[in-house]
Amino acid sequence: MASSLGDRYSFKVDDASNIMRSVREEKPAHYLMEIESFTEFKDSIEGEDKDYLESMEFVTAGHTWVLVIYPHGNTNIGEEDHISLYLKLISKPSRIGWTVNAIIKFFIFDYEGSNSGPNAHTYDATRMTNGISQALLLRDFIRPSNGFISRTDMCKFGVEVCLPDITPNSTGRLSCLNARTRDNFTWKIKKFSRITYSKCSDYFDMEKRTWELKIYPHGWGAGKGESLTLFLSLIDLSNLTRGKKLYVHTTMRIINQLGEEHEEASICCWYTKEDYSFGAIHLLSLSDLHNKDKGFKMDDQVIVEVEFKLVMLVHEV
Repeated sequence: MASSLGDRYSFKVDDASNIMRSVREEKPAHYLMEIESFTEFKDSIEGEDKDYLESMEFVTAGHTWVLVIYPHGNTNIGEEDHISLYLKLISKPSRIGWTVNAIIKFFIFDYEGSNSGPNAHTYDATRMTNGISQALLLRDFIRPSNGFISRTDMCKFGVEVCLPDITPNSTGRLSCLNARTRDNFTWKIKKFSRITYSKCSDYFDMEKRTWELKIYPHGWGAGKGESLTLFLSLIDLSNLTRGKKLYVHTTMRIINQLGEEHEEASICCWYTKEDYSFGAIHLLSLSDLHNKDKGFKMDDQVIVEVEFKLVMLVHEV
């Protein structure tokens, strides 16, 4: 184990008075996430609107939480060169004026020990997420000699939560099985104007799973009467048993048949046995869809496509 944190890498924090750094051998007691291929995960979400990963929900200290990881840093606050780690409170106490005071330890595993940073935070109705925007310089994290990423490109993040006078009694661990892909499915929809409400594609197989596209020519939900809506549904749910979910990053697009720029939306979401259909509510405005000069509908045909960029099966072990 390194004798001090500064021997091999540097730390830089927003509020040094509120954060302590240490090294220990014990694994985090409450939650551990393994990402099997960090490079593929990092590259797949770079520049996306959702440039972070939320873990599965876990319960400890009487509350429900998720661990949030920004591999490129929290760009919402201008952070670009650090790993950012946050803990998000999901459950909300029913009483008015509630607060949850928590001491949080974030962990970045290296193969000589685990680096932890305990810090105190207050959660309330106006602030449900807390953490460290500058947990570790990205260049230090990816440097092979520092040991944060294994030779097989695996890395691990963890968290512990301590509330005063409450003993945590829940343990969770994640194993992320990463499958990088660039597979596309194209659906040519003829006689488009005859669709009164919605239409489903045939089932198709991608990444050893069965899917279905569903299109709403007149929009759905908030997009009704304004935009074309497209959903991707996971049909085969047999592998999504209790404690498992599928992280899917796709690009949905409507093809411009004049060879000009397509209209597309990037979708990042978690599929579970209960929530198995996600999509783009405002994929294309109806005015652009029906404008012949735009080229999205030609000879009463519309062509849509879904591109699978990243699929990760996440489960407790």
